[in-house]
Amino acid sequence: MKGTEDLIRNAPLFEKLTNQELSLVSGIGRSKSFGKEEVIFLEGEQFAGFYIVLSGEVKVYKLGSDGNETLLHLLRPYRSFAETPLFTNSDAYPACAETTEESTLYYIPKVEFKRLMEESPSLTMKITEAFASRLMELNHKFGQLSVNVEKRLARYIMNEVEFNGTLKSKRPAFVLSMAKKELAGQLGIAVETLSRNLRKLKDGNVVREDGNKIIVIDPIQLRKLSE
Repeated sequence: MKGTEDLIRNAPLFEKLTNQELSLVSGIGRSKSFGKEEVIFLEGEQFAGFYIVLSGEVKVYKLGSDGNETLLHLLRPYRSFAETPLFTNSDAYPACAETTEESTLYYIPKVEFKRLMEESPSLTMKITEAFASRLMELNHKFGQLSVNVEKRLARYIMNEVEFNGTLKSKRPAFVLSMAKKELAGQLGIAVETLSRNLRKLKDGNVVREDGNKIIVIDPIQLRKLSE
C-alpha cells in the first residue's frame, strides 16, 4: 500500500504542498476504518477535525426538519470534507457525514493542523487557495438547490446526455447509475417529488424510461425546461 504522504497528495486540498509540507501534515493525522452506513459525525456536533477519503465512499448531507436528506456530496478517494470550520471559526460541523460502504478515512485533528498553519505561512496560503476553490463548488451546489424541481430534474437529464455525447443523436439517452433515492438526495428533493416530476416529463412526451435507462424524446422541450 502506498505511504500516507503519497495518498494524501492526491487530495485537491493538498495538491500544491511540497514533500516537506506533506510530511508535516501526514505526521499529525491517522487512518480510521468505518463500516458501511456508519455515521462519521452529525450536523451541530463539536468540530474536532476534518477527513480525507482514502477508500470507499462518504455522503455529506443536510437533514431537513421533516427528516428528508439533502445530499450535498458523494465523495470518493481522495476528496477532503469537513474542513470548512477551519476557515470560519465555527465550533460545529455544518452538515452530516456517513459512509455508504466500508471506507478508510484519514483524520486530521483541528488543533494540530491549526498549529501547522500558524507555523508555515506558505502552507497556509496553499491550503487557503484550495479551500477557496472548494467554497466556490459549494456555492454552485447551493445555487442549484434554489432552482425549482422541474428545472433541476431537466438540467440533470440534459447534463447527462451532453456529458455522454448522445445529445445530438436520434434518441439521446443515459443509464441512471444511482438509485432514485440517491438521485432525489442529490437534487435536494424527496423521492416522491422526484417520481412525480419524472412522471410529468414522461406524460408530456419529453422523456421515457426503459429499465434504468432514461431516453430523451423531445430534446428541444427538455432544454426549454432546463433554462
